Amino acid sequence: MAQALAEGDDSVPMAHPAPFHIATDAAGRFASYDPGSFFGALFAIAVALVPVTIALRAVAGHGSFSVLMRRDYLSLLMCALLCWSAAFLLLAVAIGAVYWGSGGESSIHVAPVFAVATLYFLILTALAVRTVWGTTFFAALGLTLAGSAVAVVFTGLLPFVPIYYLASPFLLFYAWRFMGSEVSSLGDGLRSRQHLRQQLELATTNPRDADAHYQLGLIYQERRQYTEAVARFQKAIEIDPSESGAQFQLGRIARQQSRFDDAIRFLTAAAKLDDKLASSEVWRELGSAYAGASRFEEAAPALAKYTSRRPYDPEGQYWFGKTLAALGRANEAQEAFRAAIEAVDTMPKHRRAEVRQWKSMAAKEIPRS
Repeated sequence: MAQALAEGDDSVPMAHPAPFHIATDAAGRFASYDPGSFFGALFAIAVALVPVTIALRAVAGHGSFSVLMRRDYLSLLMCALLCWSAAFLLLAVAIGAVYWGSGGESSIHVAPVFAVATLYFLILTALAVRTVWGTTFFAALGLTLAGSAVAVVFTGLLPFVPIYYLASPFLLFYAWRFMGSEVSSLGDGLRSRQHLRQQLELATTNPRDADAHYQLGLIYQERRQYTEAVARFQKAIEIDPSESGAQFQLGRIARQQSRFDDAIRFLTAAAKLDDKLASSEVWRELGSAYAGASRFEEAAPALAKYTSRRPYDPEGQYWFGKTLAALGRANEAQEAFRAAIEAVDTMPKHRRAEVRQWKSMAAKEIPRS
């Protein structure tokens, strides 16, 4: 259809070096612009884009590659394929409507349209990565672009690979014998998540079960679906007003959304219910909420209590330093910022990626000598 729509273009193609043709052909196949490249693009997503994205996540220190593959591969693959369908099904309908509406005489250039569809696919995939892993959008976009670059290279190499060898029954038999268990385990993470959610949904039919609503709220919160998470936490509190965990999570969400008065109200209630809630993190959240509301006199005692209990938490030390600096206690603030940096440096490698932002933020608060 792309060739038919492009008929009537009398421009003479420019001569380009071979590497340029290889690159453009690979990009065209990945974007399904070239006829017959649809399945090649899907194959590249399955064996290149998603695994590379997971590998980069592992390299960044968020877990081992094997664990992340078993836990997240199938979830990410399903999301990526749905994103692909959303982008290119819409494109196919639009092109078909233009082509058949003009009686097959349209000569529009479709290459830019395919480029826009591919960009839309990448944005949708980045949003999916952000939801699955709870990262920022730009971090998810970086992972997606890196995985897509490898997928384009993979797609460009497909014409040079004798794919028909994969149809050999002997190769398929031995591949399944030696790798079958590994392949089947890729769906374990998705199946366990689906099973847990189904069981929790069933449990919420019990009008007295506050914990089921709380656990569902945690799932929604991890996916950054805050509206659904808030509704579940509020339902848990409605059933059981002593549910301190739900109060705590409502306070965290409110603080992240800069609704500091709501955050202080929820976190104060949670701290009254359980002084050591979430390994005393309730005091860190309450102190940072006070600091966000510029109520530094009230923030200091809460953060002092937290850092005395958890001196090696860089986030707590950072907020304590910001509060002390706002109160004019510069020397103590510098000690807190240095403690935040030291806490990150002495953490296990797999934990540093999750907290290194507090090191960089604390380092900016220390004057250079």
